[in-house]
Amino acid sequence: MKKISNFISDNEKSEILRFVNSLNTKPLITNKHISEVASKLNGQSWMFDISKTEISTKLSKFQSSDNLVNIELPDIFQTLINRISKTLDISQDNVFCQILNQKSGGLIYPHYDSSIDGYITYKCNISVQSEKYTLYIGDNSLDVTQSDLYCFEASLYKHWTEAFKNQRVIVSYGFILPYSDLGRSDEDYRVRLSKRIVKYFQNNQ
Repeated sequence: MKKISNFISDNEKSEILRFVNSLNTKPLITNKHISEVASKLNGQSWMFDISKTEISTKLSKFQSSDNLVNIELPDIFQTLINRISKTLDISQDNVFCQILNQKSGGLIYPHYDSSIDGYITYKCNISVQSEKYTLYIGDNSLDVTQSDLYCFEASLYKHWTEAFKNQRVIVSYGFILPYSDLGRSDEDYRVRLSKRIVKYFQNNQ
């Protein structure tokens, strides 16, 4: 679990918000597990396959209930991927991007992100517009303010928030990383738990 304050500038926030406000598609979520989380957002979620590899496509399709948005993202989104990758020294071979735009009353329902055998879904989220809030990650918590970058192993730990009082816009990057990149292995308790959860989700859509 890592956090970097003031990761984006005011100009970058404005550029992202202009793009988010231009989005008008409303993805239809049919996967019952994804729809349970989506129903609590009180807003919209858009998924983009950045890398377009076999791995990133498979996972982003599943997490969006096969509703990928096929429009070109502004350059700022790749700029931020490069910055995250360089700052944290992590691979950007397999990356997807999820944008959340939530209204007052929305929340993140307790859940695990899905993953693929051999990999961890390492989420790096940027709080573009929000009040100060707390993200709960397993037995830990993280206080988040606007412009923060925060990263965690989203497929290994259940995570959630309480309801927001104001609008919240998040850019959420999923870096799909091999176990070894994060010091994990097949024998790790949380990896084994993640495998069971993924198997259950994918067999009960």
